[in-house]
Amino acid sequence: MPHFSRLLLLCCLVFVGCEDAMTYRALPAPVAEAPVVNPPLSIRQQNWRHPTNGEGSCVHASLTSMLRWQNQFELAKAWRQKYIGGGEWSDELRRRLDAEGIPYAYTERANLQLLDDAHASRRGALLWWKPSHCCTFCGWVNGSDGKQYAVILDNNSPTNYEFYERSYFHRLWAGYGGFALSTLFDPPSPPIWKSYESNEVLSW
Repeated sequence: MPHFSRLLLLCCLVFVGCEDAMTYRALPAPVAEAPVVNPPLSIRQQNWRHPTNGEGSCVHASLTSMLRWQNQFELAKAWRQKYIGGGEWSDELRRRLDAEGIPYAYTERANLQLLDDAHASRRGALLWWKPSHCCTFCGWVNGSDGKQYAVILDNNSPTNYEFYERSYFHRLWAGYGGFALSTLFDPPSPPIWKSYESNEVLSW
């Protein structure tokens, strides 16, 4: 094709494209997921009992759920098989995590900054909650009363969330020992939503 003909064809395509240009409008963002750590029921680990001494395994159950939420399914499976249950202490848990090369952050002084970080990163955390028990912190939510609430998932009844006003929760958590730990793997992406749509249909 001669150079002039190719140039003419290109100009025609450009003008057609400009005439039928599609415009878009932004769509409102959906309501944010609450809580930010919201694992499907299928990956929430129920507490189980040690096969010989009958002790509960709340720490290992909470850790298993958190690892699954952070897309570490094989690691969670291996942990569940290796540590078959029973009571656990904060220093012993950290020793086991160090031995497995699992990265984590923790507090033993009821430091709310760790939970704020666990919320912001959507990683969640396990923590000492209730007498001689461990649960999962799933983030903060804002109540209709203007107050902020901690969302707790108890592995003894993992189908339901529990809500505690922030300052009240903090006092109780400190009284239970103030320990919390978050493993530092990547959580799943937030839910996908359509942010725009076309104002018109392109016609040819």
